[in-house]
Amino acid sequence: MVQPIEKMAIAEVVTRLFHALDAHDWETIGALATDSVDLDYPSKQGGPELVSANDFVSGLQSFLPGFDATQHLLGPIVVELGEEIEGTARFDARVTHLITEAADAPIWVIGCHYTLGLERRDGGWKLCSSRVRVLYEEGNRDLEAAARQRAQPSSL
Repeated sequence: MVQPIEKMAIAEVVTRLFHALDAHDWETIGALATDSVDLDYPSKQGGPELVSANDFVSGLQSFLPGFDATQHLLGPIVVELGEEIEGTARFDARVTHLITEAADAPIWVIGCHYTLGLERRDGGWKLCSSRVRVLYEEGNRDLEAAARQRAQPSSL
């Protein structure tokens, strides 16, 4: 009965990854990723892109610290196993972003569906791809640009 154990291990990696995002634990995020990560986010200019693990973490660092808080609430994680070293995790998420000084509308919420690819490496599961499909948005979409500005080294 290896399959249920592997599925739980993948779900654990996904949960750790999103906890690390909200905690700005860049070391954990980097450790949970393969050497390169295939990204496909609606906000990415130019579409899907294969980036190094360092660039993946740097990309997150370029805006997440600009929020006063973020919270990734994950729905149930459905895991499918491929070959021995491949797995896919699918789940819905509600992601809340907060900038308290944005008095008129300090919150931006995204409802989305994630599809994450994972590979078994070095005795554990690691993120190798991330796809996001936005289902809806609420609140102040302009907070993303404000967070990117606030996350610049001179702004922190």
